[in-house]
Amino acid sequence: MSTVMHTGVASGSKETLAEKLRLTMRSSVMSVSLVTTCDEEGAFHGLAATSASSLTMEPPAMMVAVNRTASCHPVIGKSRKFCVNLLAASQTSVLENFSRSDRRALRFAGDAWRVGRLGLPYLDGAISNVFCEVDAAHDYGTHTVYFGRIVELIMPEAATGRQRSPLAWYQGKSACLSAVE
Repeated sequence: MSTVMHTGVASGSKETLAEKLRLTMRSSVMSVSLVTTCDEEGAFHGLAATSASSLTMEPPAMMVAVNRTASCHPVIGKSRKFCVNLLAASQTSVLENFSRSDRRALRFAGDAWRVGRLGLPYLDGAISNVFCEVDAAHDYGTHTVYFGRIVELIMPEAATGRQRSPLAWYQGKSACLSAVE
């Protein structure tokens, strides 16, 4: 049995659909990534995202949707490169720095950041780091979807066989997932 949500706003209005979409997506479990890049001076930039996803296996590619108001947006557009850092459940403090603009100065603080392929910053200890060169970009609504060809993948757990739980986003908060056997 399904429940119909009535919001008091005229049926079919953008506000009603946007709010319903927000509530629907909050009920979905999504992985959390940090999307990082660097500008022409080598300064690091990044944002927290639940909108990063694999795209194709041939060619190996990722996509990420970035709000055009995000400070990182013009940097990715100009540099044409980004790294998707898939976070582990133990990395909530790092996520906090990337989720709030008032903590921007702390985003790349600490000794867990390295410089990898294409000069991109990556988080040492993330579940994986996916380095991409932008092949295409498409503006849609408030966002730009960047399509990146994968040029390198770092997967530390593949070498050790140890698997950690990914950091997830659910009901507007970080959540920990574990495998169901």
